[in-house]
Amino acid sequence: MNPILRRLSGMVLGEGGAAPPALDGFVDSLLQKFENCRAGLTDETLARGPVATERFFVDLYAEETSRLRDVIRQQEPHLSAAAHDELFRKVDDLVHKVVVPGYVRLSHRYSQRERNGFYALPEGLHGVERLLWAVAGMAIGGFVIWAPFIPIWSKEWVLPFAMGGLLFPELRRWLSVRRFERELNGLVQKADREIGRIDTAYLTDATALAERDAGAGAEAARLSAARAASRQEAGPGEGRS
Repeated sequence: MNPILRRLSGMVLGEGGAAPPALDGFVDSLLQKFENCRAGLTDETLARGPVATERFFVDLYAEETSRLRDVIRQQEPHLSAAAHDELFRKVDDLVHKVVVPGYVRLSHRYSQRERNGFYALPEGLHGVERLLWAVAGMAIGGFVIWAPFIPIWSKEWVLPFAMGGLLFPELRRWLSVRRFERELNGLVQKADREIGRIDTAYLTDATALAERDAGAGAEAARLSAARAASRQEAGPGEGRS
């Protein structure tokens, strides 16, 4: 679909509709690259804090700026070269000030938990933590059986609670991964909406429309001149025949 028609359809659908990704899904592919390269973060970089982590991802984004320029030129053929540059600067500013810091804020603490297996205690005490959760599950199961306001009296219920405590680290891992994925998707959607807002302004801005009309006029004048030159070249030949 034509990029202009895609954005107009997004405007018609409104907030409740599924708007297409901005700039051919550039932000989504950028965060996918960040995720693919996140394993390259050293423990020392993580330990130095989010500022050092952000520099790592800023360097990765710098490799994608030329692709961003190409996407803007392909998706915005109606704009002039100056408008392409201005749109690139605005999107580039959004990535530097919103997308990369937002990703670092989410991924920094997630990476720290992930490298510790999503345990609360250090690596050497993971077995102790799992045992403590199993004991906590047994205690909760015993309370459920003892509590007179809960209609459960079978002592066998202690075993499922103990197993739940034993497997609690796996449950915490699953919940953490789901939450991280949901937050990343939210970041992509917010960035796409903002890029779409900036992009839509070029559809309605008088300067952008004038640039587009001027470009169309220049192209029409060029084609007209080419046809006139072709007729002039063909004229003498026809007279000799």
